[in-house]
Amino acid sequence: MEFTPLDKRIWTKGLVLECPHGKALDDCPLNALRHLPANQVNRTINGLTDQQVDSIVTIHQHCYQERLAAAPTH
Repeated sequence: MEFTPLDKRIWTKGLVLECPHGKALDDCPLNALRHLPANQVNRTINGLTDQQVDSIVTIHQHCYQERLAAAPTH
């Protein structure tokens, strides 16, 4: 399934609200936005280029897969 630029922006806004792993890594590119009010987060993300949003999504996809692979199995 291919995601549209709007899908990616919406997903990025959700990632600002909460890391899928509960605790974001210190080098997460969205950490700088997590303390901002929602309206400022929206303006900031809406002001990013599609390429910048793609980069954030790619970083988060890799991070998610790496952390999932490193998680202990029971």
